[in-house]
Amino acid sequence: MKESNLLASVALFSALYNNENFTNISDILAEFIKGAVISEKKWTVNSNELTNLLEKVYEFKIPESVVRTTVRNRLKITPTIHGHYVFNSSIEKEFISLNENYESIVQVQSEILEALISFIDSKVNTPLTPEEKDAAIQNFKSFIIDNGSSEKYSKLISAFLIKNREDTNFTQNLNLIREGVILYQGIRYTADLNELGRWNTDLKIFLSTEHLFNALGYNGSLFQQIFDDFYELVKQINTNTKNKHGEKIVELKYFQETKDQVDAFFKTAEYILKGTSTLDPSKTAMKKILEDCKTLSDIKAKRIKFDLELKRKGIFYQEFSQSIYTYPEYLVEDNNLIDTLKQEAYGNQKLFDENLCRQFLQIFTKINYYRGGLSKTKFENIGTIFITGNRFALYLAHQTKVKFKEEDIPFAKDIDYITSKFWFKLKKGFGDKQLIPKSLDVICKAQIILSSQLNQTVYKEFNKLQQQFRGGELTKEEALERSYVLREKSVLPEDLNPETLDTTLDFLNKDEFFEDYYREKVKKDLDLKQALHERDELKRELDFRILKEENELYQKALAKFNSEKLEYSTLKWKQFKIKKRNDLLYFISINILTFVPLFITLFLKGNKCVNDKIEKLGSNQNFIWSFLALIFLIELFGRSYIFDKEKVKSGWVWLKTLVHRTSYDNLKRDYIVEFQNDFEELNKVNTVF
Repeated sequence: MKESNLLASVALFSALYNNENFTNISDILAEFIKGAVISEKKWTVNSNELTNLLEKVYEFKIPESVVRTTVRNRLKITPTIHGHYVFNSSIEKEFISLNENYESIVQVQSEILEALISFIDSKVNTPLTPEEKDAAIQNFKSFIIDNGSSEKYSKLISAFLIKNREDTNFTQNLNLIREGVILYQGIRYTADLNELGRWNTDLKIFLSTEHLFNALGYNGSLFQQIFDDFYELVKQINTNTKNKHGEKIVELKYFQETKDQVDAFFKTAEYILKGTSTLDPSKTAMKKILEDCKTLSDIKAKRIKFDLELKRKGIFYQEFSQSIYTYPEYLVEDNNLIDTLKQEAYGNQKLFDENLCRQFLQIFTKINYYRGGLSKTKFENIGTIFITGNRFALYLAHQTKVKFKEEDIPFAKDIDYITSKFWFKLKKGFGDKQLIPKSLDVICKAQIILSSQLNQTVYKEFNKLQQQFRGGELTKEEALERSYVLREKSVLPEDLNPETLDTTLDFLNKDEFFEDYYREKVKKDLDLKQALHERDELKRELDFRILKEENELYQKALAKFNSEKLEYSTLKWKQFKIKKRNDLLYFISINILTFVPLFITLFLKGNKCVNDKIEKLGSNQNFIWSFLALIFLIELFGRSYIFDKEKVKSGWVWLKTLVHRTSYDNLKRDYIVEFQNDFEELNKVNTVF
């Protein structure tokens, strides 16, 4: 193996652990021992040399006692009289598959690192120099194997991981490393691998404030899941093993200092509800407390319920009746120590909260008291630990000045550390065999770190705006507006996703966020005004076009209506004239019937020649006169009973109208108007005019 690579080594260890061909850790470690021997061609070595070979080839620092046991029990090699192990060169044939897997993992990790550098280059103003690339890669390795999370590139590394979280191969490869680290660290600090499978020692775990809130879901679903994973391991240990008194072997407790912080949290919630305090947007638990609370009694009820739910989970308050100063031999808090830590922080240009420092050192004193001052031991035998996610507390706990000796187990660890210890000790599987705890998932870690940095920035900006408001630099309206903006920036870890990364990084990377925010706001206001002006212009143009189109449609409809009205009135006039013509003909017919017989009679009597001829007919002439008399009778009877006098009259009037042209024109005009009015009346329901 040409390159020493701890990331690839632990990833391969995890992959083999999940391989059904290997039944235990010792078998896998035996493969790595063979690999180290073959890689360096050292066929005859003692246990010390073999331990060094593992470190050289794989960067594995395995206890020499574990190496000796593995060689003897798994590889069946007995040391010579001089303590040397002689390996048969035939094992080289068995090494090909392991080496190929290792090289494949190295190749995959190289591709991931190249993608990381490309991502960082895209997010910074200038491309990374070779030195910066090396620093970014080292930051990434530290991030993955849990050796650090506050380095220069932690924000971008977290964003890179979140961006690629949907890539299954990507996350599986990184989680192989995380899982392998747990196995490696477990082996490294375990003298006898045969001890695995049970947790056999008493352990009292004191929870910090945030873990009490996490236990009940006050800080969001992801933190609750992380606590639940830890809690399930604790329950499994307590189910399988009892101490010598038949009680739980692992206890969950919290100190007075933690209880005071919880009380202060709920009291602040009351002040916020009363309007005498302002909600800090970075405090997720505070939002949860205030949720659905309308009165102060609602908050008090939540406080009581909070304690009851903790007790149901088996998390109890630990009373410490004596003052810590009663036990000077266990005292961690010291004014000289605090001054030294303060100076170091200022020298590194870091903030230092002296009150918070004293509070944590008091807790460490209590932990030291319960340990009996014995911290130089295996973790399994430590007896008492304080778990917290507070970075300042963890920083203090790992200072040699605080824990007294370099090799001492710190007074505080994070929940990930404890969970991984339990996970390894109980011989839990990884990969597809079982669901690993959320705290061990690399994407969850990235979400938590980025969310933490985001909320810290929100907290700083919130404090800054409060100072500016008190100093008169901001009006109340400006302060409220900024507060609302900050509330939107504060997010739970589970809410961070590829879609929100760019805005999150912009907020984190801008030291003068609100100055940029207001410049952007002014620009947006101007753009909005311009857009509104353009919208109004477009609306006026559109209204004009619509009005024009409507007018054209109106004119067309009106023309059609008038045309139909004219046609209707013309048709009606024609029908009227036909009726009047028929009346006129009727009038003429009646007059003919009236005057023709009379005319014929007068003609017959008045014309001597005709009259003489009629008289010559003798008695036959009576037929002629009788016929004429009958016609007279018919005409006389018809005038009274048969003839339509109205039609006669109408015919006479129409005749007079035809004789006088002016009367005709006036009558035509009047009737045309009347017909048109009738048309409008008939069509008024359908018209829009």
